[in-house]
Amino acid sequence: MTKTTIYVGLCDKDTKEQEISTLNAYKVASNIFTSTTGGATIYEGVGVYTHDNGDVVQEATLICIVYGSETETILKAADQLKVALNQESVVIETTESNSMFY
Repeated sequence: MTKTTIYVGLCDKDTKEQEISTLNAYKVASNIFTSTTGGATIYEGVGVYTHDNGDVVQEATLICIVYGSETETILKAADQLKVALNQESVVIETTESNSMFY
């Protein structure tokens, strides 16, 4: 089964500050994953990101794990997250897992 982890920083790409509260970002991500992949496990971390212009930010980051979704579905969710949370990019990590639904 495919395990996909999407890392979404919460600092706005334009202001380099967190404009959407972490709680509201959780809600946005939850709604996006519910409508695209059927669900996800979402938790918070801290990331460091270098913007295209060289600015470096340390930011709250949502770590979103999805099992069993097709690549095109994951990319659709990622595109929606980038727009909704005004992100320059997100990181998508895909691995094969021995996990199963029970």
